[in-house]
Amino acid sequence: MEFYGYKKCSTCRNAHNHLKNGGIELDFHDFVVSPPSVDTIKSWVEAYGEGVMPFVNTKGTRYRELGLAQKNLSDEEWLTMLSNDGKLLKRPVLVTDNGVLVGYDKAKYDKLISNQ
Repeated sequence: MEFYGYKKCSTCRNAHNHLKNGGIELDFHDFVVSPPSVDTIKSWVEAYGEGVMPFVNTKGTRYRELGLAQKNLSDEEWLTMLSNDGKLLKRPVLVTDNGVLVGYDKAKYDKLISNQ
């Protein structure tokens, strides 16, 4: 499993620790320090199956600073923006063999732990 988040984000740290404490080994990729490529994000979007918007951190400071709520961007424009600025990505993103989880959902993480 691959874990993508932001090291300074307490939610990301809690989610990562939850999985580690449950016996799941994974690497922490800080996507603010090193944002994922457009192709990587596109693969997440396709695996998740609900479009690009679930991956946009609409509650984040950067989203508000850039006035993105008032903009009507295409999926390709979003993908480019997300790959250029990791703070625009909703976090954490967990890539498993069976798909992608976006955000920290304790129940879904517990299910992953129990199914290992």
